[in-house]
Amino acid sequence: MDTAVVIINEAPSSMRAWNGFRLAAAFVGADMKPMVFLLNDGVFCAIKGQKTPDELAGQNTSNKIVELLGLGGSVKLCTQCAETRGVTKDMVVEDVDWVSMVDLAKAVRDCAKVVSF
Repeated sequence: MDTAVVIINEAPSSMRAWNGFRLAAAFVGADMKPMVFLLNDGVFCAIKGQKTPDELAGQNTSNKIVELLGLGGSVKLCTQCAETRGVTKDMVVEDVDWVSMVDLAKAVRDCAKVVSF
């Protein structure tokens, strides 16, 4: 099964971030394994316990991460980006991997598709 890398740079309030997660889930339906990398403000998407406004409750990115992991996808978070923003491991959804830019480079090298949001 081919892997598709989805890079999300945007904060959870961004529709670009939300659409990145939607595409990652759609890759499962296209018989591809999605691998999401959270960079820059995208690391905030992995913070658990998000309190989204009622009208956006369906767009909670931490819930989407849990859903994506349940579908067999993986979610990786840039350690340096998180540490720079004061995000710690206990703040983040369980089973999100903390990785380096080298890990992203290897994933890009080995995957079939790369999409950036």
